[in-house]
Amino acid sequence: MTLRHRALLLLGLALAGVIGAGGFLWGRSAGGDEPTAPRDLVLTAVMGQGIWTDESVTAANSWRRDFRPARPVVQVGRPVRLRLESADVVHSFAAPDLGIAEVEVYPGRGVDVVFTPREEGVFEFWCTTVCGKGHFTMRGFLEVSADGVPRTAVPARPGQGYWTVADPGPGADPAALGEALYWRSGCVACHGEDGRGGVPNPGSMNALVPPLDDFPRKVFLFTPEDVAGFRELFLAGGDGMDVSEEPEIPLLETVRGQVEATRELIRNGRRSSALDPAGPHPPLDMPAWGRQLDDPEIDLILGYLLSLGEAERTATPPTHGETP
Repeated sequence: MTLRHRALLLLGLALAGVIGAGGFLWGRSAGGDEPTAPRDLVLTAVMGQGIWTDESVTAANSWRRDFRPARPVVQVGRPVRLRLESADVVHSFAAPDLGIAEVEVYPGRGVDVVFTPREEGVFEFWCTTVCGKGHFTMRGFLEVSADGVPRTAVPARPGQGYWTVADPGPGADPAALGEALYWRSGCVACHGEDGRGGVPNPGSMNALVPPLDDFPRKVFLFTPEDVAGFRELFLAGGDGMDVSEEPEIPLLETVRGQVEATRELIRNGRRSSALDPAGPHPPLDMPAWGRQLDDPEIDLILGYLLSLGEAERTATPPTHGETP
């Protein structure tokens, strides 16, 4: 072997050692202890169940209705390569507290999002496009822990299977009819069962979706008797306007104005106000229901909300039918 060949061989061995060391270091953090190779995670939107799942959804099994909701756990400081897919229609994905703004997800065309979680905790994610009957429970929770092992119980999601709630049938109490509509329309998923609220809306001026169990007080009805009297008039005449005898309810004109304003809000919807206009938009907006619900249906929901302020009201959960 000539001197030139020997020098080239030594140079090649040296370069191989550098590349090998670089490859080793690429898979390690600066301290050499924590892996930095991205964690691959796939979430698929399944509108028919109202969930994101981490199970494999294919053309052969997409008819199933028993996919498990995803409950991903990742490691703090380790990059995550999140693959988002749709099993049915167009969705969108947002996780504001993880710095993930709205991403559109189309059937048959997955999209990758790469992020690095910087703190431990449980972070909620949403579908933010009204995609169909199961949209309002298309949210889930991603946990970030020090070692990628689950540490925290996942909060319960209100309103699961809301679209399967059965119609109480003809002759049912108007409050029961209104409650069934409140469930079937998905109001329960954001405003909670019996209007208790408490659902987070990250990045919104209101950190939580407003409760509705205090709706009578919001429209200036302060006693159970006044609530019951106005609800009877409201359901009989739409807004209590067409009555021959003026009821003895304080601030009646104000009450009527507030109820009408709420009607308009339900019809037309409203976007949430962002706490930081430069940041991701809050995931939950009030949809415009004017095309899905007619005025009598909206009035039944308002009548149900009024009933929450009546004396000795016994809450009974609505009956669910079979999942379509």
